[in-house]
Amino acid sequence: MAGRGCIRGCTVRDVHFATCPWFGLDDDQAAAKREASTDAPCGGCAPVVAREESLLCEGCYKRLRRLLGDTADLIGHLRSLADPTKAAVYDRVQVSSSRPELPAPVPADLIDASNDLMRMLRDWAVFVDPQLAGRRGLAAGAETAEAFDQANVCLQVVLADFDWLANRTEIRDLADAVLHRHVGEPQWWSVVDALAKWPLDDQPRWAKNPCPECDCKTVRVRPPRRTGDPASYRCTTCDWESDDRAEDGFWAEAFAELVPEVEAAA
Repeated sequence: MAGRGCIRGCTVRDVHFATCPWFGLDDDQAAAKREASTDAPCGGCAPVVAREESLLCEGCYKRLRRLLGDTADLIGHLRSLADPTKAAVYDRVQVSSSRPELPAPVPADLIDASNDLMRMLRDWAVFVDPQLAGRRGLAAGAETAEAFDQANVCLQVVLADFDWLANRTEIRDLADAVLHRHVGEPQWWSVVDALAKWPLDDQPRWAKNPCPECDCKTVRVRPPRRTGDPASYRCTTCDWESDDRAEDGFWAEAFAELVPEVEAAA
């Protein structure tokens, strides 16, 4: 359906419906209205149009898929933090080590976050493929590699049918589970909640070239986490986002890290 708005209620900044009191005001009129009114100003009420065959706008679609794709790595990361003796740079390689006789206590929020995210992935995998309902859940003492593998099985099921999900009303619930940021201590952990507290170490950098959408030099480049993964690119000004697999540009070349030329010795 053409022209439908993003199901998450995204709006276009400073674009208003004709019935909105802020419609048609220039900058001076808007400033005067803000000064005279006790009501919160409208920052824009016209909806962002959803992408084709999806209930999400382009920004929500790309952000949701990117952060959802980080969830298995995040669960493995949380498990490694829960047992520091097994913490390592993880690339789906089993790391073995002996457990100390008196392990340090694990923060409850670390366990809660790991369990919430694993439960979320499993529930959505079962929604996509009901045959997974009988799979054994993640054991309480699961190690980093096992946690990643089990989470990744569920994740790949969800990602395989992500476009199908994105065109169903249930995508709003999945988006909340991934993108909703709680204020204060969360009652349940979303992916962005967990990433904010225990970030994955991707060492992003600022690109030298400007954003192709807004022309601001505010593009963050996140390198691939593992061999075969794409680098991703996100503008912090306009929320433009892409990666090396996109067909709309050669972003790896456009945002390549510039290395100064060194003259060869004579």
